[in-house]
Parts: sequence; C-alpha cells; structure tokens
Amino acid sequence: MRRPLTLPLVALLALSCSGAQRPRARDPNALVPVLGICLAGEAAARGSEYSGLAWHGDELFLLPQWSPRGLTRARSQPGFTRPWVYRIPGARLRAWVDGRDRSPITPERLPFDTLDLANNPDYQGFEAIAFDGDRAALIVERGDRDRMSGLLVTARLDPARGLVLDRDALALEVPLRSDNHAYEALTRVDGSWLALFELNGMDTSCASTALRLDPRGGEPSAVAVEPIPYRVTDATTVDAERRFWVTQYSYRDVGDTAECERSIRAVGCFQEAVDCDPREGSTRSVERLLELRDDGTAVRATGRMIRLLREERARNWEGLARLDDRGFLVVTDEWPRTILGFVPSADQPLPAPAPPCPSE
Repeated sequence: MRRPLTLPLVALLALSCSGAQRPRARDPNALVPVLGICLAGEAAARGSEYSGLAWHGDELFLLPQWSPRGLTRARSQPGFTRPWVYRIPGARLRAWVDGRDRSPITPERLPFDTLDLANNPDYQGFEAIAFDGDRAALIVERGDRDRMSGLLVTARLDPARGLVLDRDALALEVPLRSDNHAYEALTRVDGSWLALFELNGMDTSCASTALRLDPRGGEPSAVAVEPIPYRVTDATTVDAERRFWVTQYSYRDVGDTAECERSIRAVGCFQEAVDCDPREGSTRSVERLLELRDDGTAVRATGRMIRLLREERARNWEGLARLDDRGFLVVTDEWPRTILGFVPSADQPLPAPAPPCPSE
C-alpha cells in the first residue's frame, strides 16, 4: 500500500503563509471603497478647491483651481502675495497606504507665479496639470455658461521661485457649447499633450473630440473620442500600451436631473447603459475610474472600470494620479469637503481601513 506523503510542519506553515499573503483579484464589478488619506494644515481646508494631481519625479503635486472666488478668499488673508501649489513625497503616501504611518500629512507649499492670467474677465481657474521633466502644462478654463473655452499654458519648476508660468498660451476651442463645460483633463502621449473635454458624446451627432497639442507649437489637432457617459475630470499618465485612466463624476440632487437628461437624449451614443438613478436616497451620483486608450487615431474605452463605493454625500473627484502598481490617488475639489484618497487596482488587495481624519 502506498503511504501518504507527509510534509514537514514547517513546509505546511510556509505554504499556508505564502497563500495568505498573495493578493487575490477582486470582482471587477464590485464597488471599491476609497481609503481616506488625512491631510494637516491649510492644505486640508475645504477652500483649497483642488482640480488636478500630477507626479514630478517622486513628488505628488496638488493643484488648487484658484477660481476667482478662491483668489478673492485668499487675498483677504493677511500676508497673501501670490497663489501656490502643494507637493507630497511619494514615500510618505506609500507609508500611509501600506499602513506603516497613518499620521496626518502636511503638504509642502510652493509659490505659483500665475502672471496676470486672473485679470482677464473670462478667467475661471486652473483645471489640470501634467509634467514632462521640470516642465509642466496646465489647462485654464475661461468663459461663462455656454461661452466656454480653454487655454493651454506651460510652466517651469524653478528651485527658488516655485512653479512659474510662461508668457505664451494656446487657445483651446471647445467641441460642444454647454453650460460651464470645457477641457478638464490632460495627459502626455508620444511627446504631445492630450487635452480631454469634460463631456464626450452628448450632442445630437454623438461626436466628441480631444485635442492633441505639440509642445513645440502649431495648431491643435482634433482626435476622435468614443462617446462616454458622465463627466471626465482628470487623467493619469499613459502607460507603455498608451492606456490611461480618467476620473468620472456625475451628481444630481433630487429635482436636478439636467445632466442625466442630457445623457438620456444621447443614450444611443453609448456602449453602456446610462444609469440615471445609481443610488437610492436623497442624493444620486456616479463616482468611478475608467480606463481609456489613445490608439493614435481615436481615444476609446478599454472596458476596464473601477466603481467607487459611495458615501452618504457625493464626492466630486477632480484629481487623479497613479500610485505605482498599487492603484490610484484621487482628490476632491471642495464637495463635500477636501478629501485625498487611495483606490487600489483591481488586482490588489484592499488596504487596512484608516481612522477618520481629525477634521471630519
């Protein structure tokens, strides 16, 4: 009779431990909770009104919108001289996500020389930022109601002066006249900037376009975008396969369904069903990350998506950046408050929950 194979106890323990430590893939359709990252100091204030995230080396930059309202508020404070941006070391963010250090993070403030952009009566603020070495590109929103447009401005990161805008700017005409919608997301593909419009596929033709912008100059070129329901608010860097992720957000109070109704009218444009009541209760919202790919001729969805587990109050995610292979960092503007958070990739385990931030 063949005798059963007996493994030493040490070997059994090793197999058990290795299995327990191996990350398990999650259901791609499951809602993913956002791990809050506590900020300290002025950067945690709701009035920061963040509109973009971007990496410069291993430092994460947080871009306040500096809307006219935000500028007025800042100028009323003693000692204000000019706007600023914030940065956080990547090591500090990884320590929080991994659970090694959950003490609140105080971002470093850097001067932001915006020249005289805010003096233009059409100025509405900064909506996106992306880096190429020590050079940055930013999108400025302009206009009012359905007279919206944008600017692409460039800047350099100076060790002594912080982030300093260049004098030149490139006008960005919107593909669709819509109330308070313009270019909100920016990434870099094959040496060119790619600016994404906030709404994609919500007109009668289902057409939408992004703009490809050569940093050396010249007129922007239009790039077709597959119709996508819900707003696009920021974009990550592009990987080797020309794929990137965007934040999407749609918010409706009871009795305020204008944005949803635009989606319904264009429902034939979309590959997916438009969810006009994704949440029961007094607030209805869509909060998700969507992967896109620029194949050189058009920008299309890859089919990968992360749906975020909603809280009682909807969160307007306006900034997005990768965090290595761990997942993504997200930030709100000011609704319902300033929130910096982490969302794990689909193949990564959920991080250990963090205690509520002191300001919550």
